[in-house]
Amino acid sequence: MRPVSPLLALLLAAGSSLHAEPTSVAIDLASPGPIFTNVPVTLELVARNESGSVDDSYDGFVLLDGAWRRSSDGDLAPLTTAGPLVNGRLTLPNVLVLDDNGSPSGTITARIQGVELEGNITRTVFPGFLTLLPALVAISLALLSRQVILSLFCGIWVGAILLHDLDPLRAFLRTTDTYLVGSLADDDHAHIVLFSLSLAGMIGVVMATGGMRGVVELVSRYARTRRSGQLSTWLLGCLIFFDDYTNSLLVGNTMRPFTDRLRISREKLSFVVDATAAPVATIGVISTWTAYQVGVIDDVLEKVPGDHDPAYVFFLRSIPFAVYSFLMLLLVLLVGWTLRDIGPMRAAERRCRDTGAVLREGARPLAEPDAERSNPSESPPPPRWINAALPIACLVFFTVLGLWSTGVEALDDTRAPKLRDIIGNADSYRALLWSSLGASVVAILLGLVQRQRLSTLLDSWVGGARSLVFALMVLVLAWAISRMSRDVGAGHYVASLARDVLSGELVPVIAFVTAGVIAFATGTSYGTMAILVPILLPLAFSLSDGDEAVALATAAAVLGGSVFGDHCSPISDTTVLSSMACGADHIDHVRTQLPYALLVAAVSVPCYVLLGFGRPWWLVLPVGAGALVALFLLLSRRPQETPNGER
Repeated sequence: MRPVSPLLALLLAAGSSLHAEPTSVAIDLASPGPIFTNVPVTLELVARNESGSVDDSYDGFVLLDGAWRRSSDGDLAPLTTAGPLVNGRLTLPNVLVLDDNGSPSGTITARIQGVELEGNITRTVFPGFLTLLPALVAISLALLSRQVILSLFCGIWVGAILLHDLDPLRAFLRTTDTYLVGSLADDDHAHIVLFSLSLAGMIGVVMATGGMRGVVELVSRYARTRRSGQLSTWLLGCLIFFDDYTNSLLVGNTMRPFTDRLRISREKLSFVVDATAAPVATIGVISTWTAYQVGVIDDVLEKVPGDHDPAYVFFLRSIPFAVYSFLMLLLVLLVGWTLRDIGPMRAAERRCRDTGAVLREGARPLAEPDAERSNPSESPPPPRWINAALPIACLVFFTVLGLWSTGVEALDDTRAPKLRDIIGNADSYRALLWSSLGASVVAILLGLVQRQRLSTLLDSWVGGARSLVFALMVLVLAWAISRMSRDVGAGHYVASLARDVLSGELVPVIAFVTAGVIAFATGTSYGTMAILVPILLPLAFSLSDGDEAVALATAAAVLGGSVFGDHCSPISDTTVLSSMACGADHIDHVRTQLPYALLVAAVSVPCYVLLGFGRPWWLVLPVGAGALVALFLLLSRRPQETPNGER
């Protein structure tokens, strides 16, 4: 029992009605299912009185047995006391369930000091590697069967089976009413769905008013070969650096008619779009990726001892260490300039060049807008490039304006805010939704000014949006399996494996590889950064003997590894969006892009080893670029020229 003051004892003796100690404490886990080895859980503690209701007046402490915590330097220690409780409740994240010897256990006991009754919970203990099973099932089935929707659903279902006492029927119900519905109920996801539908509707109107044909004819005057077509796509992808979603959807939809005419395969188009969108956003001085990364870094720097640069300055200093992003942009440029390809991509390009088939026979593109043919009884309007250029320009302008307005709105500081602070606090999802709806209105107004019927324009908008139904189904499933991987703790399990082999010099390369594995298995770059940066960045500071370059390289390595994993994963939302925008078969996109991502990663790994051992970035980057060029020229081949000499 806690010590009682003389005054309090006197009041109690006098029959005061002051609240007594709770009679028990209840303990539970925040998530259902078993406990996985090396995966932390979240405990929920509740103090209860004699009637069994919550004792919301208790603000004391709870004694624990079986709970352990890992310190910032990676050491494990038992968590024996927790508190104080607030309103009789306490939530404890990142708790490992171990016995007195530090071995995996499934039992935690909690009690209030001096109270005989205690609460405990016992869960089944599963091996940690099972946390990877949902993602592995989904990815394997997708690559083998090419049935993306079925594969993703099966992966979610397998994870639900693990979380719900191995009951397949109950797991099936939770897959639908919890994970699929939960993916759509998320505000950010709902914004993305509406933004995608709106943008597809705008593209439908642009096509119906002859805008796309006008752009193709205009660009064709200056770019008439497959080389110039790929380089133009790469350049446009580099220019739209402020958001990867906007980059993928805008560049893919804009360049698709043009690249189709030049006999560039949809696999190649989706690779160029996907391989520029995220890398450019990650090294952009101001982008939605930058804002998120700065926020994660800021939380860590506040807890790391010593004087450090502000989070934004720290991020800017880490940009030269972003080896994967720089090398991937270089590789896309090499591919477009040399017209050389590796593996499945070479076969796809040969097929398209020889037959004109931008998709393989039997392919199922995620989106194939046909709004231009929505009313075949009417003669098509003349090609007008302004009908595409003006809505797209408005889309970009409205997006920047939306980022600015939401960023200013979120800032409480009355002083003149800096641009990086505005973008860092902006709501990109709202900005994208506003911009797509505004651009749709502009596209429709242009058609009305040119004496096109409103009913035709609206039908075209609906037709464009309708083309995304299949793609959005895949996107919702990708979000659901990402949440499933998070619930079973796949990211934490992989991070725990990496922690055992960490040393100061190897922190950056371990960060890159681990981030790649987590992003591949979970399909989320943001989730990967949220897991790894708080773990690896403090370790980089503590193990590097004050060498801040190692910490900078570690932050950049986590970011680059996250992009690498996304490029390889068929369950990544950015990969799905690239396939959707380019009208490509999703699995074909993943298969043809994979060799390029692996090639860049293979060069990035020794680069991060060199950075960890103190070699300067201005030396490592050129060496990595030279190695990438040499390996690409060695492994790639150029398809034979066509009879008329066109490449």
